[in-house]
Amino acid sequence: MKKSILLCMGILPLWLNAAPPSPEDLVVSFDTVVIPQEKLAFKKDWNVERPDLSEFEVEFYRFMSNELGQRFALVTFTNSKSGLRSIDERDVVGVLANGRRLYPIRLEGETQIGSRGSLLLHFGQHQFPLVGLETRTD
Repeated sequence: MKKSILLCMGILPLWLNAAPPSPEDLVVSFDTVVIPQEKLAFKKDWNVERPDLSEFEVEFYRFMSNELGQRFALVTFTNSKSGLRSIDERDVVGVLANGRRLYPIRLEGETQIGSRGSLLLHFGQHQFPLVGLETRTD
């Protein structure tokens, strides 16, 4: 018991002195390296995150990040069906440089898409950068 109290007393001052992120750390920039999707050969483990079947295909994307490791993707989707369709987080999966697949935690922009539309996808904070996006239409 005494050891855990002493340990907490030693860590607490370090935590209290932690500086908040600077405004420069929060600035989001486009990632400069773009790896062609066909060059990636990660095993597709469909027991983990898998995009839902949808009418949306990725037409264009650019990855973005900041100094804190927050990951984003600016994506233009094409709706392969006629009419207005709604896209949600489970329709697309991001692929990190370590092969991990994950759903975006938030979509920013108009999620009702006619023939095409662009959205900002937020993937959260991760050590590894985004290197790919996946949708599933069949």
